Amino acid sequence: MLSRIQKLKSGVESCNKALLPLALALAVSSMSGHAATAWAPTTTHAALLKDQSTSVTGMSSAGASATTYRINAHGKPAVKAQVSALDSAKLLHVAVSLNLHNADQLQAFNKSVNTQGSANYHHFLTPAQFKAAYSPTDAEVQSVVTHLQQSGFTNITVSPNNTLVFADGNAAAVSTAFNVSMKSYTENGKLHFANDSDAMVPQALSGIVGSVTGLQNVSVRHPHNILGAQVSPLAETGTQSGTQTSPTNILHSPTQFPLIYDGENTPTGYNTTVGIITWGDLTQTLADLNTMTTVNGMNPVNATVVQVPLGTAKDFSDDSGGDVEWCLDSQTIIGTSGGVKQLVFYTAANGKLGPQDEELTDAGISAAFNKAVTDNIAKIINVSLGGDETAQNQSGVQAADDKIFAQAVAQGQTFSVSSGDQGVYTATGGDFESNAGVVLPAPFSLSTYSSSEPATSPNVIAVGGTELTTNGVAWAGEVTWNDGIADAGDGNNRVWATGGGYSAFETAPAWQVTTLGATARQLPDIAFDASSYTGAIIYVGGQKNGVGGTSLASPIFVGVFARAQTYANNSIGFPASNMYRDFPNNPQVLHDVTSGNNGVTLAGTTYGYNAGTGWDLTTGFGSLDINAFNQLAYTWGDGTPPTGTPPPPSVTALTNNVAVTTQGNPGLAQQFTLNVPAGKTTLTFRTSGGSGDVTLYEKFGSPASASSYDHVSAHAGTNTEAITIRAPAAGTYYLTVTGGNAVFTGVSVLGTAQ
Repeated sequence: MLSRIQKLKSGVESCNKALLPLALALAVSSMSGHAATAWAPTTTHAALLKDQSTSVTGMSSAGASATTYRINAHGKPAVKAQVSALDSAKLLHVAVSLNLHNADQLQAFNKSVNTQGSANYHHFLTPAQFKAAYSPTDAEVQSVVTHLQQSGFTNITVSPNNTLVFADGNAAAVSTAFNVSMKSYTENGKLHFANDSDAMVPQALSGIVGSVTGLQNVSVRHPHNILGAQVSPLAETGTQSGTQTSPTNILHSPTQFPLIYDGENTPTGYNTTVGIITWGDLTQTLADLNTMTTVNGMNPVNATVVQVPLGTAKDFSDDSGGDVEWCLDSQTIIGTSGGVKQLVFYTAANGKLGPQDEELTDAGISAAFNKAVTDNIAKIINVSLGGDETAQNQSGVQAADDKIFAQAVAQGQTFSVSSGDQGVYTATGGDFESNAGVVLPAPFSLSTYSSSEPATSPNVIAVGGTELTTNGVAWAGEVTWNDGIADAGDGNNRVWATGGGYSAFETAPAWQVTTLGATARQLPDIAFDASSYTGAIIYVGGQKNGVGGTSLASPIFVGVFARAQTYANNSIGFPASNMYRDFPNNPQVLHDVTSGNNGVTLAGTTYGYNAGTGWDLTTGFGSLDINAFNQLAYTWGDGTPPTGTPPPPSVTALTNNVAVTTQGNPGLAQQFTLNVPAGKTTLTFRTSGGSGDVTLYEKFGSPASASSYDHVSAHAGTNTEAITIRAPAAGTYYLTVTGGNAVFTGVSVLGTAQ
């Protein structure tokens, strides 16, 4: 199929090279005035709408005419501040999203690449192959670049996959390039800007440019977490002891989730690379992650921060609103997975455009998505962010994101996205009641629901929330997460419940059509713990806090899926179609959540969606039993022996004072050697971290075993073992690490001669 596409693409490119520059020259030559230019629409519509519900003109305090506006989001909320023209010199950072070629063929390929028996099955594309088959041509990209240059933009760069063009331009350049009028207003001390007309491009670029993002900061995606109180040492002792004998609703350390969800005897995610979408400074996040792993006796995390600038927007300074989120994401992923090969933070610039301008635009977040895809390093990427789907659709962000996520599927990557924390009221941020106790059904109707983007994308796994009950660290039950109406910390009370429902814009993917009979994309797909009462104990700024939200649920799934990917040698692709095909016939994999609701009850009427038997609009299929999921998900891979049960183990040569990580099934022996030169006074072998129980056997000059050894270290129920040899002879020492009655995973082995 690729060869046919490439031939087609070659012909299109040749034609484009011949025609596009001429067409663009004709379009640009006529741009002495907007009226003379033939404009073509994009999917970016006005972010501010002139208010038609009242007289649109009035008198301002200065006596000049005024226009009132509404935000182009679900419910069309009114702008209460004075709106005026944006300073023409104001610098903006835009990302122009270009249309893919052969979109129908890409959709068919993405289906076939995850369908067993297909000729394309698991023939995942490289970024270079994707670019050759589906991306805009260099000539098309250059036509967009030329238009931006002639409109006054600078610092123009192109993404490696040719799908995004980044540029800096002032408001005047934006108006020239896209035929828009830019407005601004100040609210709560922050400058908001937005276009109050649709973004357009010259007719010569019609079909090439899909959308223009970065034109507004009035509707921006935000983290999905709820921060609870600091955890006292006494409270922490209660959650850690595991001595409860009856079901309770308590906080848990992230390292307890694999125990609760039956993952104790499964491999860790130690051979899988995971990404997290973030923004701002990660210094505190990395420090808190190190604290968490140290306290829990885990290996240090191989963490990498990849900063993703947007033009000259390169401000990665601290953002207090993000610290909680990134700490929650990273600590939950590492605790649930037991450790990963690498944790990559894809970090968008804060997007600060001035001292009063503190809002990140969605263009920067989409750029971070795209960087994770073009790098193609992370097998799984966590996104604990979202916003009103209507606003993201109208701004063109949804269309831009869908192209990025489609490339991820073609490459065998999986985005895991939190479904939202305001139940069925994502569009309003869940604000329900003022601090004066005034119930609002205004400014929205309680019977009108909305969903969160990008969870609505058919090319991501949408993860909803549950409230978890445990017996110590044993799973005891789950219901739909709905903490009810609680203080949001901003003077209003807010609905705190799992997002779920229908997309207003995305059609149902094939697997939901087949299994659910759906016509629109429905969410979530699965769910995990999210309640602020039963959530995670997370280090934030060195202090322990209880944190919940679907921003907890998504990274729990990422940790679970990292274990499955490691077990299957990272051969599983995007798992949605397999989930919808296999989950209904494998109930042992699921904790079906059958009770609860994600709306509110007012005056005797209950709003929102109700959980029920099987898949539902609050928790999808429910949560996963990690052990059963691993066994099922392994069948979605390429069929090679699962990690931990390979052919007879080889001997690994240790380097002095350099740790390696290992794992094995019950009773499986892993063998190591260390060459010790003459003159050393002490030789020590140590194991630590991970999970399970190991025993060490050491022998000089020949392989060690339980029946033939010089020294042994065997402490029940732990991976912390050590053997010390005084005045070791020069030569080769053999070390055998043997598992007990359970899988041992993520265990660090260190040999030190000094």
